[in-house]
This record gives sequence, C-alpha cells and structure tokens, in this order.
Amino acid sequence: MSRPARFALALGFAFGLALGLYYGWVVSPVQYTDTEPASLRADYKAEMALMAAEVFAADGDLDGAQARLAALGPAREAIPAAFETALAAGKPQADLRRLAALAAALDVATPAMRDYLR
Repeated sequence: MSRPARFALALGFAFGLALGLYYGWVVSPVQYTDTEPASLRADYKAEMALMAAEVFAADGDLDGAQARLAALGPAREAIPAAFETALAAGKPQADLRRLAALAAALDVATPAMRDYLR
C-alpha cells in the first residue's frame, strides 16, 4: 500500500470516529427515563435485595426494608428469587443468612432459606 493510500485510510478512519463520537454524544445521546429497578437483571436485583437485608440486619427497621424492596416488585417474589440467585452465585453464608432473616421477618421464607436461619 502506498503512502498516500495509508494516509487517506487513516484520515478516513479518524474522520469516521470523530463523526460517530459527535453523533453519539451530542446529536443523539442515550437518555434513560423512568427506568425501574424491577427491570434489572436477576443478579443486580439480588444485590439490591442483599443491601436491603444488610440495612435491616443493622437497624431492624422492617418498614424501611419493605420500602427498599418495593422497587423490585412484590416481596413474596423478590426475596426468594434474590436468595436463589445469591445462593447460585456462591455468596457468603453471612449474606445468605441476612436474606433469610429478612424473608422470615416478611413471612416469605422458603424451605431452602430455613437452613440459613439461626
């Protein structure tokens, strides 16, 4: 490949990259509106439920835990699904115990969770 051809190729690449970045950042950037936590992947929902369980373990505020979990959907479905996801992901025993304790407080504990209740 000749030197002018390489220069033209590099110039075309740089121009295309600059034009693409300009379009993506200025003309039509991504805008997230009204994104619900319930639309998260299962592992992110499990992390969110685990955070609520950790706060519940620290302060014992069941109403606060329910408010935090409300964004994930009904607790009857969210907590068992989060527990199963955390169990499959190999989360530490302490985390599983916290989720099980929150589930027991909300009266949604499953037989698998009962093994982690103290």
